[in-house]
Amino acid sequence: MVTRAWLRITMLLWLLMPCLACASTAIIYQPQWRDRSVTEAQWSILLAQVRAQGFDTLVVQWTVYGDAFSDPAGHAWLLQRVRMARASGLHIVLGLNSDPAFFQRQEASTAALSDYLHALSRRNDTVAHQWADDLGVDAIEGWYLPLEIDDRRWRDPKAREQLQSYLSTEYRQLDRIAQRPVYVSSFFAGNMTPERYAELLDDVQHTGVLVWVQDGAGTARLGGGERKLYLDAVSQCTSAHASGIVFEIFHQTGADKAFSATPLATAQASAALTQRAPCNGDSVFFELRYLPEAAGIMKR
Repeated sequence: MVTRAWLRITMLLWLLMPCLACASTAIIYQPQWRDRSVTEAQWSILLAQVRAQGFDTLVVQWTVYGDAFSDPAGHAWLLQRVRMARASGLHIVLGLNSDPAFFQRQEASTAALSDYLHALSRRNDTVAHQWADDLGVDAIEGWYLPLEIDDRRWRDPKAREQLQSYLSTEYRQLDRIAQRPVYVSSFFAGNMTPERYAELLDDVQHTGVLVWVQDGAGTARLGGGERKLYLDAVSQCTSAHASGIVFEIFHQTGADKAFSATPLATAQASAALTQRAPCNGDSVFFELRYLPEAAGIMKR
């Protein structure tokens, strides 16, 4: 009798525990200054529609972008929007400091790159502490490092070692603030074979940081058949090289240095939003302003 009662209690506690292994259906939000024109009422409507679409997580790509949102007024505005998202029922994966010059700075020499990555870590530590204090640790479901790991720069063994050291440092210092998953994204452009790219992702995930792979559909650097080779290589369920897929729900219309894009047509967007990552991975969609529901609310 005691055994059966204990079993019932154990099962109940298990069911009440957060499902840490459950996959998320997430939408990325890339804060822009122009979003300040969106009223709180419009935000509430949009967030309710996002929840109705089946999204359970909002990934705030960054909380500081260069100088943007680092001032008291900008920080307060973004903090309020994140609080509204959480109040709507969305989990929050919180991005940290984003350097607009990252892709240029990553090309630095070995010594300069090391100094640069250490500076990024110090800045992220400051930002993470501030947001943990202001938003509350319990409101943070995960951390996001707003840099993108490409398949060209990190082919170099010495640079790869520096990247791994940096990610390990980030994981440890964020873990001290709040023990939450830490995520980063990566993209491929045909600079490595699919197999070597999978090895790069393995090296990243060995640091404790989880990788979401961008599917490349919106940027269209590679054709559909080529993209499938890479996505198949990193999505083997017996040896998961990635923790999720970022599905791009836009068409890129400008060069990378001056990124511009248009949303998918409504029918295309509806089909794209049914996609799910294999192997119970996270299904992440980029980006909030390209959702059909955001039309007329957020500037694109």
